[in-house]
Amino acid sequence: FHENFDLIHKAFFRHLREQYPQLTPNDLRLCAYLRLNMTTKDIARQSGLSVRGVEGARYRLRKKLGLSENQDLVAFLIDFK
Repeated sequence: FHENFDLIHKAFFRHLREQYPQLTPNDLRLCAYLRLNMTTKDIARQSGLSVRGVEGARYRLRKKLGLSENQDLVAFLIDFK
């Protein structure tokens, strides 16, 4: 999955790991889902988590990426290079 995603999205995971080495594999998977603009419900279904669990993971990811509350997480990941 990572290799194919990187091919399509121009080394997305490699650049993400370089800039944010503290991200876990689950964080990286969530980043991929968000970059694909999936809804919280869809991510929950795909990953086997509850909606509340995905919301918590999004909150923790936002903190790890150093984003403020007024920055859009999905837009950040879609524009990330």
